[in-house]
Amino acid sequence: MASKEQLRRVAEKCSKHRYTSDDNRLMSSVNPSGYVTKSCENCIHFTKDHKCELDLTDEILVNMAMEMDYDEWK
Repeated sequence: MASKEQLRRVAEKCSKHRYTSDDNRLMSSVNPSGYVTKSCENCIHFTKDHKCELDLTDEILVNMAMEMDYDEWK
């Protein structure tokens, strides 16, 4: 399972992220300045089982890891 930080990073890269209308899920993502932080956890595609129903989390994490590896080889 991805960490909260990974879920935030994945959401930033995800073109399918859509904020949920569930106030409880959104309120758990509010940072100290009052801004709602984009995360898989506040996306309509994130299930109660803490998984992406579009199955994008692992794919995006792998792509991010590949980008990091590529940047190290430059």
